[in-house]
Amino acid sequence: MIKDKRNRILISITIVFAITLLTTLITNRFIEDKIETAIKDLPKSIKLDYADVNFNIWTGNLELKFPQLTVLGKTTDKTILNAKLNVIEIKDVSYYDYLVNNEVTIDEIVLDQLVVKYKHNPKVKNDQYSKGILDNLKQIIKVDKIVINNADVLVLNSDTDSTLLSIPTFNFELKGLQINPRASKIEKRIKYVDFNLNAEKVKYAINKFDGLFADSILITNTNATFKDFKIKTKYNKIEYSKILKTERDHFNLKIKELKFQDTEYGLSPDKKVFFKSEKVKIISPEAEIYRDKLVADDTTYKPLYGTMLRDLSFELGLNSVEISNGKISYLEKVNSEKPAGQLGFKDIEATIFNLGNINQNEQTEIKVSSTFMENSALKVNWNFKVADITDHFEFKADLGLFSADQLDQFTKANLNVDLNGELEQTYFTISANKELSRVDLKMKYEDFEVAILKKNRKEKNRFLSNLINLIVSNNSEEQKNKFRYGQDKQVERDVSKSVFNFVWLNVKQGLLTAMTGDGLQKE
Repeated sequence: MIKDKRNRILISITIVFAITLLTTLITNRFIEDKIETAIKDLPKSIKLDYADVNFNIWTGNLELKFPQLTVLGKTTDKTILNAKLNVIEIKDVSYYDYLVNNEVTIDEIVLDQLVVKYKHNPKVKNDQYSKGILDNLKQIIKVDKIVINNADVLVLNSDTDSTLLSIPTFNFELKGLQINPRASKIEKRIKYVDFNLNAEKVKYAINKFDGLFADSILITNTNATFKDFKIKTKYNKIEYSKILKTERDHFNLKIKELKFQDTEYGLSPDKKVFFKSEKVKIISPEAEIYRDKLVADDTTYKPLYGTMLRDLSFELGLNSVEISNGKISYLEKVNSEKPAGQLGFKDIEATIFNLGNINQNEQTEIKVSSTFMENSALKVNWNFKVADITDHFEFKADLGLFSADQLDQFTKANLNVDLNGELEQTYFTISANKELSRVDLKMKYEDFEVAILKKNRKEKNRFLSNLINLIVSNNSEEQKNKFRYGQDKQVERDVSKSVFNFVWLNVKQGLLTAMTGDGLQKE
């Protein structure tokens, strides 16, 4: 009796197990068939191939092995995207949320060893891509984690086939993603809790002339670090000058490390992209800027920094920017037979407060200390308000002991002038708007002499040199306080040139009035 009962229980268990196993197999196969049918029914512009598909009804896990996605352009019928993966894993799909709440809830999505090649059409606006995707979604989608492992990303220009973006090593993890196509405001349609992006050997085409490079990039929800960061002109100087129709700077900028700390970004209430950072650190930047003045002048209007910040297409707020151990070389070529003249700044330590257009009524202040031309101490204090539509700014500088012959390689090549003597101390203040300025300068110098060179830039033009030095006071000792003063209340800006040219025009006028005038301080 007992034995028969045990046999019945065992048989019942076996039957239940067999039915469950059979049901599981049938259901898994049914869902796999449905997935295969859905893939076959994709639009003609989308093709998805794969080696195998596996689904487990009990775990809610879906696995697509060796998938390859091809997307064709709707009008051109050419391939615009090709993506290959080792595997796509979708883990723990919630049946309850889908059946009861009409929501897609997933624990984790893993894209392993993604290799993607995308051809970007520059004529299509970026927001059209995102709107198209969101408009096709019907349910709320929640994903606890999305992981992309060991991806290789390449973005090409669809017209020229040139590289826009290359990331051969890309890893990404996104947590707490929620997509709500029903949300009334676009900024609330996509939300997430945190993310971590790690990329190496990044290349990005800024424009047709310049490229951006980074050895490594690490970005989280609140911080970003770029190592061995570079912005370089794609062509060498000779090729570049041949290509240009009007003059443009040739760049070679290298930054050992660039850090953004305590960042915030998103969409503002007026639907503008915003980016904020409490502190930006620029560590050991080196910049070489070359300008070939033999190329035709660019006579277009050059706005000052206040206008440029006001007119940004996005909202920017950098509370403080710290630059340490910097170096800048500016080279200018005005004679085809001579090498470019060079101005150099090293040991640059700088702090910029309130850089951006978010707090426009607060002062933007730039403080710089550096070494000019190898051994002369230079300090600069520069401030302006972005909200001021007149672009008023104040620029103060203090230059220590300076030997004028350090400028020979620049002034001889570019100005046909040979300077000799020492500037012991030079102070100047520039108060300016976008058109006019006033400069007040005081200087202490000794045995200063100006030599005008002949066309060969080797021999001295004695007549002109003697004439100039009759006008120029060769020292400041005749003044009791040993300073000579210069002033010009109406320095006119060349609006086709940058703010630094404006500063130079003021310095030049201050020096001329100090050396050729009576040297007395004026109100």
